[in-house]
Amino acid sequence: MKTLPARLLQIALCLALLAACGREPDRAAPTSSEDEAATATAEQATVTAVLKRTMDLAACLAEPSADPDAQASQCPTYVLRSLAYMIGECSAVGGALQPIPEASYWSLDVDADGKSEVLIDLTQNFTCYGEPAVFSCGSLGCPYFLYAQRGEAWMEIGAVNAEDAPGIELLDATAGTPATLRGGCAGERPCSELTHYAWNGKAYERSLIEYRGHLVDVVPGGLWKLTRKARVLTAPSRDGQMIDEYPTDTTMVVMGTARDGPYQYVSPCNGCRRGFVDAAVLKQ
Repeated sequence: MKTLPARLLQIALCLALLAACGREPDRAAPTSSEDEAATATAEQATVTAVLKRTMDLAACLAEPSADPDAQASQCPTYVLRSLAYMIGECSAVGGALQPIPEASYWSLDVDADGKSEVLIDLTQNFTCYGEPAVFSCGSLGCPYFLYAQRGEAWMEIGAVNAEDAPGIELLDATAGTPATLRGGCAGERPCSELTHYAWNGKAYERSLIEYRGHLVDVVPGGLWKLTRKARVLTAPSRDGQMIDEYPTDTTMVVMGTARDGPYQYVSPCNGCRRGFVDAAVLKQ
């Protein structure tokens, strides 16, 4: 099976390591205080992106050979730039690229300048008829890319995890300043984990995680191992409720550093519930 381009696949894998939907089984249910804290952070004043279903991708497909930078094109440049790759990959396996009946994207004005940006996953808006899995990014889905219009062209200004994109919200929006974005749980609420994407001066990058009301600074932590048997907790303290316990030498993905105490926010394994581990028992 063919895969997405190296850059798109790399972004998908990086976001997958840090992503979490926040929907959890009944075991180790949050306490009332944790529920209240999570609700308080989730209910900050926000502006929610608007889901749109008005894009005519069939018209875009009719002009795949057009110069993406040509002002005469009626199709957004970010679509045209992706079409050449998608058509080529689909054709290579004997398929035919077709738009889905109702294309969708999210519209949001990140800097309150009256011009809306676009958040979209084009692989979800086209299908390769005959080989539908050709654009697969795995169970966590492909990232959504955020585009801003500059003159007649559109430029990419960030990538958002597939679970964070639906229902993405804008925090602290001020005219002229790109707002922090927040999402999680595929837009469902309540949500035990919400991820922030902050503007770094050039593009958006993942910066902060809210987990049950606890703030976690995102760090490029990578893979660490337990130096002894340790518990994964719902809070960055010894009083946190145990989610699970893992033996010495268990490898975990360190996703961030808790602000409330000397704990790391970790993902013990693919599909495991995330939580906090005492930083003293982790080593690279």
